[in-house]
Amino acid sequence: MGGVSVACSKKSTPAKTTAKVPDKGAVKVPDIIKDPVSVFTKDGFESNKDFIIQKIQKADTTGNGIVARTSIYNYTSPVFKLYKKNAYQPFWTNQSRVEEAINVLKASQYEGLNPQDYNYKVIESTYNTYKEDNKIDEEEALDIELMLTASMYKYTNHLYFGKLDPVAIYPEWNYQRPSKDLITDSLLVIYFNKNIDQIPVRFRPQIAFYASLQTALINADSLEANGFTSKEIPYIGKKLVKGDTSFVILEVKKRLQATTEYSFNELNNVFDEQLFQSVKIFQEHVGLHGTGVIDKTTLAKLNYTPAQIRNTIRANMERCRWFSNELPNEYILVNIPDYTLSHFKNGKVIYNETVIVGKQLNQTPVFQATISNVEFNPYWTVPRSIAVKEILPSLKKDPQYLEKHNMFLMEGDKEIASPPSFAGYSDSYFPFTIKEKPGPKNSLGQVKFSFPNPYSIYMHDTPAKYLFDNDVRSYSHGCIRLHNPLKFADHLLSQQGVTEKRIDEIVQSEKNYVMALETKMPIMISYFTCYTKKGDNRLYFFYDVYDSDKKIIEGLKK
Repeated sequence: MGGVSVACSKKSTPAKTTAKVPDKGAVKVPDIIKDPVSVFTKDGFESNKDFIIQKIQKADTTGNGIVARTSIYNYTSPVFKLYKKNAYQPFWTNQSRVEEAINVLKASQYEGLNPQDYNYKVIESTYNTYKEDNKIDEEEALDIELMLTASMYKYTNHLYFGKLDPVAIYPEWNYQRPSKDLITDSLLVIYFNKNIDQIPVRFRPQIAFYASLQTALINADSLEANGFTSKEIPYIGKKLVKGDTSFVILEVKKRLQATTEYSFNELNNVFDEQLFQSVKIFQEHVGLHGTGVIDKTTLAKLNYTPAQIRNTIRANMERCRWFSNELPNEYILVNIPDYTLSHFKNGKVIYNETVIVGKQLNQTPVFQATISNVEFNPYWTVPRSIAVKEILPSLKKDPQYLEKHNMFLMEGDKEIASPPSFAGYSDSYFPFTIKEKPGPKNSLGQVKFSFPNPYSIYMHDTPAKYLFDNDVRSYSHGCIRLHNPLKFADHLLSQQGVTEKRIDEIVQSEKNYVMALETKMPIMISYFTCYTKKGDNRLYFFYDVYDSDKKIIEGLKK
């Protein structure tokens, strides 16, 4: 599932409103409880403080735990570690502190998390009942105290580490995770005592575009209020271009204007210049070529509902939580859904390249590695799966297939002649390796970029340049194909004095040549279906080519 948060698309003609992305960590969420806190005749939490202390201390020291009104707390529960660090003192010592904590749990929805994971409804309902009764007994005060501590502990950990395990979504995941040493019981005690409203600021991801995701999530809630309906705009069987008239055009204008990021002089059924420019910008922000033509694919993107938009944003907020906040000063980033490669240096993109990635059945894995060398005029070692499933059937029909396709057989480390017949070979018995010789028609093209990994994944050139014209570019068996690989090779190698002329000489020789990088380059293969780029602080949305957004959203519901 892809996502289209048109609320975050780049402006075309002057828009009705301008939503400035706040500084990292500065998103202000509304208070949930606004009633005066002096509800009780006497603050029941303060009155029952001694009882709470005694109950918690006894439960911890005896190892019996606590059976509270709504929950059971085993003595091994993390909450007792926190209370021990806090000398068994309660954290939520008065009505004001309780309401402040409830507000923080409610606001977890603006971090893409679910307040119900933190017993929000139970806590709020229990507290409101006590307010209505204008009294609270010691067992009730203890119940709210323990529920809040357990919920805040769980929320803080979800916010910092993520709710889901990334390996469950991407089995090859090997990225450095946020350090568990940075979220100690001692640190939580400090925040729980004095700085509860600062927990989201302190523990949310510090990735640059997280704040943009958060703002977009808040804005998505207002889409329907602005007239963004879930009513599907129909495809009438033909593309619509500038100058056309149709009731569809009026609906497209309404949909775009409802985002508050596009503005039209007239809401009519005429495909005018304003709409043409707006559609181009919209297309660029949802992973399509900016043609300005309203075709079936563009309408499918426009027809995403507010709920689908929210889920796309939430899935990517969860992905942000899986990464350490410490990124290298210089690295290559490949984003699979965006089909792009970017070279980051000191936080800025200094090179950008379009790519082709693995198809659904041969997905490009999500992992990090280090580019070690550049190989010109590479040999292609055919993966065994391709050799036995795709090439062997052709060899059985034509034993000269290898020679005709510039390939040869290897047995062990030696090149051998092809047998006269391949009839006796099968998937389970094929003791050969197939290699393709260097040349302009080689499947890897003229250059290959190696970064050792267990999955035999690398980046390379391709003779099939026409595939780069497509919006969806998932065609490979898992490796990453570059649109301008020689330009990228020059970009990397120029840093160690290799000239474009020298690269051209090597390529023209058609001889295999490996050049090591003097400074190894980190490469991060990632999967984000929406994020900011190009420095414009607006979100771009991309097709969820491997359907992993759906897996994340399902996991967040559990």
